[in-house]
Amino acid sequence: MDIQKNIIDWLKSLKGWQTELAYRILTKKIDETDITEIVEMVKSNASFENKDFPNFVNSTNKKQIRLLSIESIENIESLAPRNPLKFEKDKNLTVIYGSNGSGKSGYTKIIKKISGKPRAVDLKPNVFNPTPNGKCLVKYSIDGTEQEEEWGINNSQISNLKTVDVFDTTTGNSYVDDENTVTYTPTFVKLFTALSHYYSKIQQKLEQERLMLTKTLTNLPNEYATTDSAKLYNSLRKEQTEQQLAGILSWDNEKETARLEIEKRLKEKDPAKSALEIRKQKQEIDKITKEISDAFSQINTEAIKEIKALKIDAIDKRKISKDSAQVIANKSELDGVGSQVWKSLWEAARTFSFQEAYKIKSYPNVENEARCVLCHQPLDSDAKERMLSFETFIKSKLENEATLAEKKYSEIINKLPVKINQEILSTKCTAANLNQDWLDCLVNIWQQIETASNSIKQDIDVAIDGKFILDKIAILKSNSTAYEKTAIQFEADTKQFDRAKAAKELLELNAKKWCSGQKENILKEISRLKKVADFDSWISQCNSRSITSKASQISETAITEEYVKRFNAELSALNAKKIKVELVKQRATKGTVTHSLKLEGINGYRPSDILSEGEHRIIALAAFLADVTGGNNNNSFVFDDPISSLDQQFEEKTVERLIELSKTRQVIVFTHRLSLLGQLNEKCDSNAIQIIGIRNEHWGAGEIGDTPLFAKKTNSALKNIKNEKIAKAKKTFNELGSEAYYPYGKALCSDIRILVERIVELDFLADVVQRYRRAVNTMGKVQKLAKIKKEDCDMVDDFMTRYSCYEHSQPAETPIEIPEPVEIEKDVDKLLGWLTEFNQRTN
Repeated sequence: MDIQKNIIDWLKSLKGWQTELAYRILTKKIDETDITEIVEMVKSNASFENKDFPNFVNSTNKKQIRLLSIESIENIESLAPRNPLKFEKDKNLTVIYGSNGSGKSGYTKIIKKISGKPRAVDLKPNVFNPTPNGKCLVKYSIDGTEQEEEWGINNSQISNLKTVDVFDTTTGNSYVDDENTVTYTPTFVKLFTALSHYYSKIQQKLEQERLMLTKTLTNLPNEYATTDSAKLYNSLRKEQTEQQLAGILSWDNEKETARLEIEKRLKEKDPAKSALEIRKQKQEIDKITKEISDAFSQINTEAIKEIKALKIDAIDKRKISKDSAQVIANKSELDGVGSQVWKSLWEAARTFSFQEAYKIKSYPNVENEARCVLCHQPLDSDAKERMLSFETFIKSKLENEATLAEKKYSEIINKLPVKINQEILSTKCTAANLNQDWLDCLVNIWQQIETASNSIKQDIDVAIDGKFILDKIAILKSNSTAYEKTAIQFEADTKQFDRAKAAKELLELNAKKWCSGQKENILKEISRLKKVADFDSWISQCNSRSITSKASQISETAITEEYVKRFNAELSALNAKKIKVELVKQRATKGTVTHSLKLEGINGYRPSDILSEGEHRIIALAAFLADVTGGNNNNSFVFDDPISSLDQQFEEKTVERLIELSKTRQVIVFTHRLSLLGQLNEKCDSNAIQIIGIRNEHWGAGEIGDTPLFAKKTNSALKNIKNEKIAKAKKTFNELGSEAYYPYGKALCSDIRILVERIVELDFLADVVQRYRRAVNTMGKVQKLAKIKKEDCDMVDDFMTRYSCYEHSQPAETPIEIPEPVEIEKDVDKLLGWLTEFNQRTN
C-alpha cells in the first residue's frame, strides 16, 4: 500500500480547513496565529488551495545526540562526586561499575529526569544537606557540536535530550504490565495525533467563543422580576431592533438624579431628625470653609502684596524718621540720638520726671534751677535747648508715622494663620461627615498655609497651589448647598410622602438603569441568537472519529506490524522465543494507538502474574528495545543493571545485544555485576569500550574513580601500579615511615596477587577459561598452552606464594613483614618483563 498517496487522498477528501490544517502540521510549527486562521476558515467554509504535500512517510531524525558528562552535582540524592562523570567521545560503549550504594541509580535518575521520561521520579535533595536546592551541569553534543546546561533538581526536561532512552526496573515493569504508546512514531502517524489534538483546540476555541456570547447576557436580578423592564429584558428576540428596546437601553443624568433623590428619601425613617443632623453637618462644613477662606485670604497673592507694601512703608517711614533724628543728633555731643536704645532711655527719663523728680512740671523741665533727671547736673542754656529739641523730635509727626507703620506691619505678621493640629482636623471632618480623603486634603491645605506664613515672616518668596485651595473651597460650598437642599427636602417629607408609590417608581428606575448597563450585551445577545446555529455546525466538524478510524487503519500496518516484527526479532536476539508472550494492539483513541504484552492464548492473567523474575526482565528488555529502536534515531541508550535476575544464557545474549547497539549509538550501562563487566570487556574491542568505576566516599556517593583492577588489561594494570601506586607508596614510606606505609603496602600486595590471577587467566592460559564466563574458548588459543615452560610455572607459583600470604592471618610469633616499595617495584618490573617476553613467545 502506498501510504503517502493513501493519506493525501484521504486528506483532500475532507473539508478545506481540515486539509489546510494537515498541510500546516506537516510543513511548519503550528502557533496561535495558525489556529486563529484555521478557525476563520471553518467559519467561512473556505476551500483548500491545492498545494503539494511534502514527503512525510520516510522522514527520519538525523540529529545525533550524545551525552558527554554530568558534572558539578550539588545536593541531588546522595551524590556528591568531586570529579565529573565523563563519557569518552570516541567510545560508544561505556560501563559504569560500582557496588550497591555507590550512586549508580542516582545518575540514572538524573538522566531519566533531564530526558523527560514519563515515569521519571522526582529527585530528592540530600536529606543530610540543609541546602534545599540541588543542581548539576549537563554537557552533551548535537551532531558533534558541544553544548552545556545547568539543570536544577526536578526542573523540566532538557528538550535537546528528550531522545535519550533509559531502561531501568520501573521502565521495564511498565512495558510488561501497562498499555503503552510507541515512543517514536513515524511522522505520518504523528499526523493523526496532531490532527486530533488541533481539532480539539479548534473545537475548544469555537466553544469558548460561543460561551463568551452566552455569558454576555447576565441574568436579571430577582428583585426586578416584576417590573416592565424585566419583562422586556427576559423576552429578547433576534428580530428586535435597538429602537424597539430604547426604553431599557438609554440612561441619562436626569434619570440618575431622580433615582438618587428617591433612593435617599426612602432610606430616611425620621426625616425631621435627619434634616437636623444634616444642618449640623452643614454648619461644620461652613466653619471649615470659613477657616480655610480666612486663612487663604491672609496668605494669597494679594495679601502677600499688601504685607510687602506695609513692610516697605514701615521701612521708608523709619528712614525718614531717622533722617530727622540725624538733624537733632547733630546738636548732640554724643552719637546714637534717635536710636531705639536712646528712645527707651528718653521715655524712662520722662517717666522718672513725672513720677519722682518733677511731678507737677512738664517734661523736660528747663526752669532756672532744673537739673538733668539722669545725672542731676544743672542744665545750662545749651543743654536746655537740646532737651527741648529732643522732646520736639519724639513728639514729631514723622516719628509717630514710623511707629504706627511698624506697628501695623507687626500686627498683620503676628496674625498670620498657623497649621491646625491633625487631630483637631479629624474631629472637624467627623462632625462635617467628611471622609478620610477630605481629611488628607485639609491637612495638605493647612500645610501649604503654614509654609506660606513662615515664608512671609522670613520675607521669602513662596509658591502655593491657590487653584487647588480655591477649588476645594468651592466644592465645600457646593456640598453645603447640597446639604441645605437635602435638609429642606427632608423637612418637606416630614409633612407628606407616599412611600409605596416612591418605592415602586425607584424599583422601575433601578431596573431600567441595570438594563441600560447591559446595552452592549443585549445587542450581542440578539446577534448571538443568530450565530448559535452556525457555531453548532462548525463545532460538529471537529469530531475526531474519522481521524481515529483512519489512524487505526494505517497504524495496523505502519506501526503495529512493524512493532511486533521488531519485538519478535528482539526476542530472538535475546534467545527468549520460548517465552510465550505476544505484543498486541489494544485500542485507538483520538488518533493514538496503544499496545500491550499478553500471554499467548491466555486471558485473565498479566504476564507478570505468570513469568519468573528473569523472564519478566528479558521480556521487558525486548519490549523496550523494540519500541525505542523504531524511531530511526541513533541516540544514546542508558541501561541501569539490565541483567538483574537474568541467568547466564540471557546474560550473554544481553551482552551481545548491548555491544551490537553500541556499533551505531552511544550505550551507557550502569552495573554492579562483575560478570557483566567482564563479558562486555572481553567481547568488545578495547578501543570501543570505556570502563568507569564509581564508589561511595565519606563525602557522598557517585565518586568517579579508577577503572577496577580486574577490568584492566594485565599489562596496563601493572604499569598503573608501577607509575602511580608504587610512587605514592614510596613517598609515604620515605616521609612518614613504615607504620604509615603499611596499609599502602598491604593494598599493593593484594593488587599484585589479583593481577597474577588475571595473568594466569588472560595470558598464561591464553584466555581459554575465565571465572565469570561459562564458555571455554579454544579457537586459536590452545596451541599457546604448549609454549608454557616450567620456569613460567615456577614464577607464577613464586608470586602466588609470596603475595597470597598477606591476604591471610599472620602468626603472632613470626609475622610476615610487608615488603618495602623498592622490593615491590622490582617484582612489578620482573612481571612486566616476563609478560612482554611471554606474549612475544606465544604470538
